[in-house]
Amino acid sequence: MTNTNQKSWRDFDRSEGYRHIEVLPQNGAVAAEIRGADLTKPLPDEVWSEIERAFAENLVIYFRDQKGFSREDHIAFAQRFGPLQKIPHIFSVDGYPDVQIVERKPDDSRLVVGEGFHNDSTFMDTPPTSVTMHAINVPDYGGDTAFANLYLAYETLSPPMQVFAETLIGVNNASVLFGAGADQKRVMMKEMKTEEGDREVEHPIVCVHPRTGLKHLFLNPVYTRRLKGFSEKESRLILEFFNSHIASMAFTGRVRWSKGTVLVWDNWAAHHSAIADYPGKYRYLERVTTGGVKLTGVH
Repeated sequence: MTNTNQKSWRDFDRSEGYRHIEVLPQNGAVAAEIRGADLTKPLPDEVWSEIERAFAENLVIYFRDQKGFSREDHIAFAQRFGPLQKIPHIFSVDGYPDVQIVERKPDDSRLVVGEGFHNDSTFMDTPPTSVTMHAINVPDYGGDTAFANLYLAYETLSPPMQVFAETLIGVNNASVLFGAGADQKRVMMKEMKTEEGDREVEHPIVCVHPRTGLKHLFLNPVYTRRLKGFSEKESRLILEFFNSHIASMAFTGRVRWSKGTVLVWDNWAAHHSAIADYPGKYRYLERVTTGGVKLTGVH
């Protein structure tokens, strides 16, 4: 789906014009609840078309109380957003290699993968395009996920800063997870070779999204380690500016999980962050990832 009539993300009318579903944006920046769709049944084309539009406009969409939502349903729904993509460093469900496990046990004191705003797996040549999550067992409180809108983050930069950002190339790696500098095991993580963690991958700092044709920032403090062609000090200062800008409250929102919630986020145009504020509680979700597409820069 491509919206050719929009010049900026703020041109979208995020809740009007839907006939087959109800779309409820939860704030002025990111995420909307969708009502009127049963994901355990085949979706008529007209319903799917509106879901796809809501996803493009809100970056994060979620459906409450999806009773009976099976792993087969999960895979089928995720595939509507693109080809499935395996994530080698996350454990998967036995018999379901495309369904990854997101679990934290009450007595687990290890670091949580996903704390801090980031895009998933930007150390890969083709970072995931979307992630679909199904909440199966969640705490009574805590464990929300926060999101940030990377269209807005780009569009609110001054014109000279936008031009500057469009020239930048970010150098990404997974050293914080399983490279030579990693010093702690993290929840969800498989053992990986150190050289895989230290392998560097380049992505443009400003990309053009294939779904909307709009520009968005693409960097994060977890995996984007430096800028191509810049000194370490220059890279650090520039990246700190962009990452601080992205985390501005005006661009963010958070979603509270409940059992049976199914949520999809755009991994290119949205940041997300786990919030590990549920000590002594059990939390179990399953995720399916889509991807296999290279990012496109402005130049």
